[in-house]
Amino acid sequence: MGGAFHHAAIALAQTIGFSLEERQIVLDLLKGVTTRGQSVDELHAAVLTRLGRRDFRWPEFDRWQAFFAERWKFPPLWDDLKKAPAPRSAPQARDAYQEQKLYLLLHWLQSLETTRAQSRLALARYAQRGIRAEIARQGDGAPCPVCDPMNGRQVADNAHDLPPFHPGCRCLVLGISETGPSSAARRRRPAVRIDTPARRNGRRAAR
Repeated sequence: MGGAFHHAAIALAQTIGFSLEERQIVLDLLKGVTTRGQSVDELHAAVLTRLGRRDFRWPEFDRWQAFFAERWKFPPLWDDLKKAPAPRSAPQARDAYQEQKLYLLLHWLQSLETTRAQSRLALARYAQRGIRAEIARQGDGAPCPVCDPMNGRQVADNAHDLPPFHPGCRCLVLGISETGPSSAARRRRPAVRIDTPARRNGRRAAR
């Protein structure tokens, strides 16, 4: 599973519950959806059609779930994943949980390949034009203990820490308008270090 889409391949290899053949199917579907410019919704539907739902283990998910639970704040894509259904829960509840967990995994895989690459390209374009860049949160404004402190943080053209910062992250890199009323405040805003599960384990998230 090397070569192109190696970030997604590495992340997918950390899951338990997919065979090597099934992982390759997921990667092939991811490549096709990305090439056609389709969204994670199409990818999710395609994976469900080919592989069906299943209960799988995802250590990265477990770490982030504990991280958000400690802070009593979950990002939007985690709304239905705050707690796993009890073993005696209705089958519909377990199925819905498994499907949403799979959706989050696929969103993460696609983001590792597309969002981070787009962020690097955006930084390069802004640097060539002499435009500052910053992290910008997207979504409905629901709180996120990881992305909230990053929102508005300036990033340099050689930045290493770029979105996505966690599974379900919707942050982007955008240019800063120097004529806006908050431009001076942005320039003064210091860098923020977030004690995420990846940093606790002495490493950065997969890139």
